[in-house]
Amino acid sequence: MLEHRFAIVTAVATFLLLMVGGTVNPTGSSLACPEAWFICKGTMFPAMTGGVLFEHGHRLVAMTVGLLQIGLTVLLWRRRGEWLSRLGVVAFVLVCAQGSLGAMTVKYQLPWAVSTAHLMTAFGYFALVIYLAWRTRPGAERAPARPIVSERMHTWIGIAAFAVFAQVTLGALVRHSGGALASVQLPLHDQSLWGSLWPAGQPLPLQLHLAHRIAGVLVGLLAAGVGIAAFRSLAGQRWQLRAVALLAPILVAAQVTLGVLVIWTLRSTPVVVAHVGVAAALWALFVTLWLGTRGASPAPVREASAMAHGVAA
Repeated sequence: MLEHRFAIVTAVATFLLLMVGGTVNPTGSSLACPEAWFICKGTMFPAMTGGVLFEHGHRLVAMTVGLLQIGLTVLLWRRRGEWLSRLGVVAFVLVCAQGSLGAMTVKYQLPWAVSTAHLMTAFGYFALVIYLAWRTRPGAERAPARPIVSERMHTWIGIAAFAVFAQVTLGALVRHSGGALASVQLPLHDQSLWGSLWPAGQPLPLQLHLAHRIAGVLVGLLAAGVGIAAFRSLAGQRWQLRAVALLAPILVAAQVTLGVLVIWTLRSTPVVVAHVGVAAALWALFVTLWLGTRGASPAPVREASAMAHGVAA
């Protein structure tokens, strides 16, 4: 179905947008374009050098995602039922909100609350587009009416997804409060065990940094454990979902390694971008796993629904 393919393309473009966005802050390019909206240095296509390459490149990819979302919204409105049509509109509104938050970030000189909201809105939008792709997939009408794992397992998958989102939010706060390198000592902050875990009376950026470290270990253990448990629960079920579940501990190990490398390399841009990318992949993994095991069928195609209504009449 065309709308399903469009949703997949939009989801992939959104993932790339998150990766490109991850280059802006570590390269110090957040204010490379003085204008808050579409143009940069008075033109839509400035010389793509220095910080402009990262900042305006991010804007161009964001505009591409916006155009894709317009197309997806139109397709859903014309070809799908009322529920998915409304979700298409919600996704469009989120894209507009995302652009507005990006503009506010520049206009008000990088306030941490707006910058964090900018990233988290992107993650929320990413999950919604994944949901739209899942709801429009071919053959989804044959999906079982009930979850294909136990209710308890499905709940744990949801908890893990929420924990990953919360950890990403905490990471965004660390980045935008300037706390990414507030501590460069590993594995602890100093020689005193309890002081290392949570040193009292320290600046907020350091507190956030250490909280992100501690939460990273806890969320990583949770995500890896839930992934392995889901893999076992899906024995004899869809092999694609088993493969997705098995990726969870692998991505967790990669993410923890990248977190350490961010500090060891003093925020090397490729390492930071990879750290953002794996976080987005882990978020997408648990959203997909939660959707794939919940067992709900998608909304019917608009034409089919209308035909069924006519026959019933």
